[in-house]
Amino acid sequence: MAAGLRKRGQPASVGQPAGIWKQWLQRAWQERYLLLREPRYTLLVASCLCIAEVGITFWVIHRVAYTEIDWKAYMAQVEGFINGTYDYTQLQGDTGPLVYPAGFLYIFTGLFYATDRGTDIPMAQNIFAVLYLVTLVLVFLIYHQTSKVPPFVFFFMCCASYRVHSIFVLRLFNDPVAMALLFLSINLFLAQCWSWGCCCFSLAVSVKMNVLLFAPGLLFLLLTQFGFRGALPKLAICAALQNRGKYSGTAEGSFQKESSTPSPHT
Repeated sequence: MAAGLRKRGQPASVGQPAGIWKQWLQRAWQERYLLLREPRYTLLVASCLCIAEVGITFWVIHRVAYTEIDWKAYMAQVEGFINGTYDYTQLQGDTGPLVYPAGFLYIFTGLFYATDRGTDIPMAQNIFAVLYLVTLVLVFLIYHQTSKVPPFVFFFMCCASYRVHSIFVLRLFNDPVAMALLFLSINLFLAQCWSWGCCCFSLAVSVKMNVLLFAPGLLFLLLTQFGFRGALPKLAICAALQNRGKYSGTAEGSFQKESSTPSPHT
């Protein structure tokens, strides 16, 4: 008898989630205009766009031709670093001497090995596609926490932007790596994790120094939040990651470590 009751009760329990989903979809349809205008729906709209971006990004990889600009130069410079060259004037690529800090070398060394010494372009594109999706999530989380931007704007920020897809998966620039670390640091700042945020910010600078353009804003926030004395330990975290080697600059602009075991300067 009890078994029979359980069997008769199963359809109701299975149908209950379906009913909840139906009510949710009906409510979403009724409030479809609010979905596009109200910041409280940021996570819902962002989730739908992220799912759409998975298909769009991999469609772009398979349908749009890859354009070589800097990737081979990156890999040539990394290969020189792996072979033991630490003088920046000697780390050469197709575009000239290396001009990026050491974080770039360390991260792209990993990509060098992950892509069969830089020759597996489809693998590199897939890695950057995942990086793009992670970056997109980080940006959406920032908008969710600030609750200032209407969700319809997000479509033009990602799905409708050819340039964003081009930078990430068709050109393989180093900018996406630096910006992903920057957006991670901003999320940490919003979560009041200031030390970890400063660490990630410094890592972003170590990949590409244009991130320093955000430094005045960060300094203002640190002074506002902690005062002068309280901000010093946070600034020390940023500085510590940029001083992992002692170098003396020569007149030609090269860097040579003062000790016997050199490593690139961040």
